[in-house]
Amino acid sequence: MRIEIVVFDGFDALDVVAPWEIFARASTIDPVLEVALVRVDGSPVASAAEGLQLHVADELGSPDALFVPGGSWVGGTGSGVPREIRRGTLPRIIAEMAGSVRWVASVCTGALLLGEAGILVDRNATTNPAALEALSKYGAIVRDNRVVDDGTVVTAGAVTSGIDLALWLVKREVGAAVADQVAQAVAYPMPTDVWQQPGQRPN
Repeated sequence: MRIEIVVFDGFDALDVVAPWEIFARASTIDPVLEVALVRVDGSPVASAAEGLQLHVADELGSPDALFVPGGSWVGGTGSGVPREIRRGTLPRIIAEMAGSVRWVASVCTGALLLGEAGILVDRNATTNPAALEALSKYGAIVRDNRVVDDGTVVTAGAVTSGIDLALWLVKREVGAAVADQVAQAVAYPMPTDVWQQPGQRPN
């Protein structure tokens, strides 16, 4: 199962690096998982809102799952999520891929890119507390949980909840034993503040 994390200028560093590490560690335990950082266009060097630079060699391909970070919404730097919404390319790609991937996930204000893609209408979702009102304008059913699992759309709150999200998805995809082992390795508790769509298979 290939998970691609989309990186763009103005991304929040922890939104990308923390989930990537969780997925990467899980992949060493169960190689059915594979994770990659990808870009949709432009330079292979992406700069985070706080200045960290990542070399992202791969372009978005045909993943089994798509992971979207947030960034630069609070404080308004003119890059990050606001810029990607204005450009329209990433929301269009998310909309096109949403029907074919196993799931689309977002952390923090990445949920606003999912909203702009039109995939949150009448779906349960969350984001950074500072952007909950903006999220509601996309027709989402806003939940105040760290992780909201609505089946094919899974979202998480602010910054560090990306770790919760990744651990939850590892548990969902390859089982609790792998997720618990990763959580112990990074000294982080397994997520407990998770809203899950009723009727889904218990995790």
